[in-house]
Amino acid sequence: MAPWMRLVWMLIALLAAAPAGASVSAFSLDECLQECAAAFPAKPPAANAVFPHEITFERDSDQGHGNAAVLFRTLQAGSVTYVSVNGEVARLGIPYKGCPVFIMGKPGGQYSRPLKFVVKTSDGKTYVATSGTAAPTTPTAGLDESSTYTSYGVRNGGRQAWRIPKKGPAFGSRIKVVFSDGHTVIVNDTSHNYRESDGFVFKPGLGPNGEGEANTGTAHGGVYLHAPYGNKSKQVTFYY
Repeated sequence: MAPWMRLVWMLIALLAAAPAGASVSAFSLDECLQECAAAFPAKPPAANAVFPHEITFERDSDQGHGNAAVLFRTLQAGSVTYVSVNGEVARLGIPYKGCPVFIMGKPGGQYSRPLKFVVKTSDGKTYVATSGTAAPTTPTAGLDESSTYTSYGVRNGGRQAWRIPKKGPAFGSRIKVVFSDGHTVIVNDTSHNYRESDGFVFKPGLGPNGEGEANTGTAHGGVYLHAPYGNKSKQVTFYY
């Protein structure tokens, strides 16, 4: 007999056995409730799954007029329907290169860390994520924050140059540098100079400015960056 039919018959028998006008005993009701609980155990609410895709938290976006933005670089526009950060619901922005963008209500620096994301997708699923959970397998995996800067002109051998206002370690120990043409460089130690044979230069801006390849100081006290020779990108984004 199906569990629900057994419970119905128990209730019928219980009520039939009771004298007219008599109340049903608490003990009998408890038995019925126990049977009901055993037949239909309560299922615990399903926990939100950890978001399996890359999230970029841009501290100051163009779309947001200086406010933060959340970008999903590995997904297609329309695949994400809802985003909140630390409980604040983001508004849908204009897709960037076909990827979903959501705009926050204030600059990224005003959100406490770690960042707590809730993401809902078009297939009805809800996910959670927390900044700092980047997968260690690749420099581009997991959660990133980003900041974009514009070149101040051509210097030293015709290379685009940047004076970044922050020192290298302010971006963490390791960063991904992406020029607007897509050229990408990984700087594995933001406290030391890094150069590549194509002309790329990263100086962290630590200590007094001086000469020599080992000197990490800069005149303005922040990161100094050179694009590779021939690279005409006028914007660069740091992911960290």
